Amino acid sequence: MKRGTISTLGNFIQLFSLGSFRDTPNARGLSFSTIADCRPFPDYSPKKASVRDTELVHQITNVIKLRRAEPLRRSLKPYECKFRTDHLIWVLMKIKCDYRLVLDFFDWARSRRDSNLESLCIVTHLAVASKDLQVAHSLVSSFWERPKLNVTDSFVQFFDLLVYTYKDWGSDPRVFDVFFQVLVEFGMLREARKVFEKMLNYGLVLSVESCNLYLDRLSKDCNQSATAVIVFREFPQVGVCWNVASYNIVIHCVCQLGRIIEAHHLLLLMELKGYTPDVISYSTVINGYCRFGELEKVWKLIEEMKRKGLKPNSYTYGTIILLLCRTCKLTEAEEAFREMIRQGIVPDTVV
Repeated sequence: MKRGTISTLGNFIQLFSLGSFRDTPNARGLSFSTIADCRPFPDYSPKKASVRDTELVHQITNVIKLRRAEPLRRSLKPYECKFRTDHLIWVLMKIKCDYRLVLDFFDWARSRRDSNLESLCIVTHLAVASKDLQVAHSLVSSFWERPKLNVTDSFVQFFDLLVYTYKDWGSDPRVFDVFFQVLVEFGMLREARKVFEKMLNYGLVLSVESCNLYLDRLSKDCNQSATAVIVFREFPQVGVCWNVASYNIVIHCVCQLGRIIEAHHLLLLMELKGYTPDVISYSTVINGYCRFGELEKVWKLIEEMKRKGLKPNSYTYGTIILLLCRTCKLTEAEEAFREMIRQGIVPDTVV
């Protein structure tokens, strides 16, 4: 690497770490003071059952544990008129070690509309503890699919109950990743950010996969590209370890902002940090240079890719060929097209 390049990259790293995007309207700093004193998760204190309720819970528990092939709906028919939401939680306490039984019983209760948000959180914890993240995701999603929800109030209630039930019903931090990911998928990015920050209070940092999902969602909104770059800069300060996918997302964001030189520097920064850029990393920067007609830099990156055993994809070849045609370099465009065919890359419709 040339001395001038090293100097320029050094300046970029300093600027990037200081926050060249700090003045963006959507920028919000993390609260570092909360990390020093971790808050303990609360103890779970369910409502006490009366003698009569205890007897009913015992009967229902025995019925669902001892039933054979008989449908649960038929087995529990004699108890339907007496069954309440409190009974659901008390029975779950008795059967929580049998995950399949928990799901069957909870489905029965939901079909009768006898479940509430607390029981949903409990079963979500049990699903995550049983490594059934798909069911956990489905349970959380089912809540947000309800019509006419007050998002602000519902978010506070859901998060508080998820924290309240955490200690006694699973204690698997991945449950907060699931909750966070569903919020991102439903477009509730402000609430997702709150979850990330609130979990720092409990000494937990969400997974890089969750943070990548958040970055990616921000990158898909042209008005949020700068916010994605801020997140990329800030999150490592509280323990997030970015990966190649993370760099690819933020390189794309920087290109969207028209800051192609910074995108290229990020490509170099990846290697300095010990990450190996992939086809997507290079292709994103190449496409950015193509937008600005920087053909010489495009060819240098193509050669660098080849030295590392990487092949440009069809979209990148198409972008290069269009640039060559636009600059009246038809012979080189045809040569690039032939090279693409030799590499076994199928041309897209644009080419």
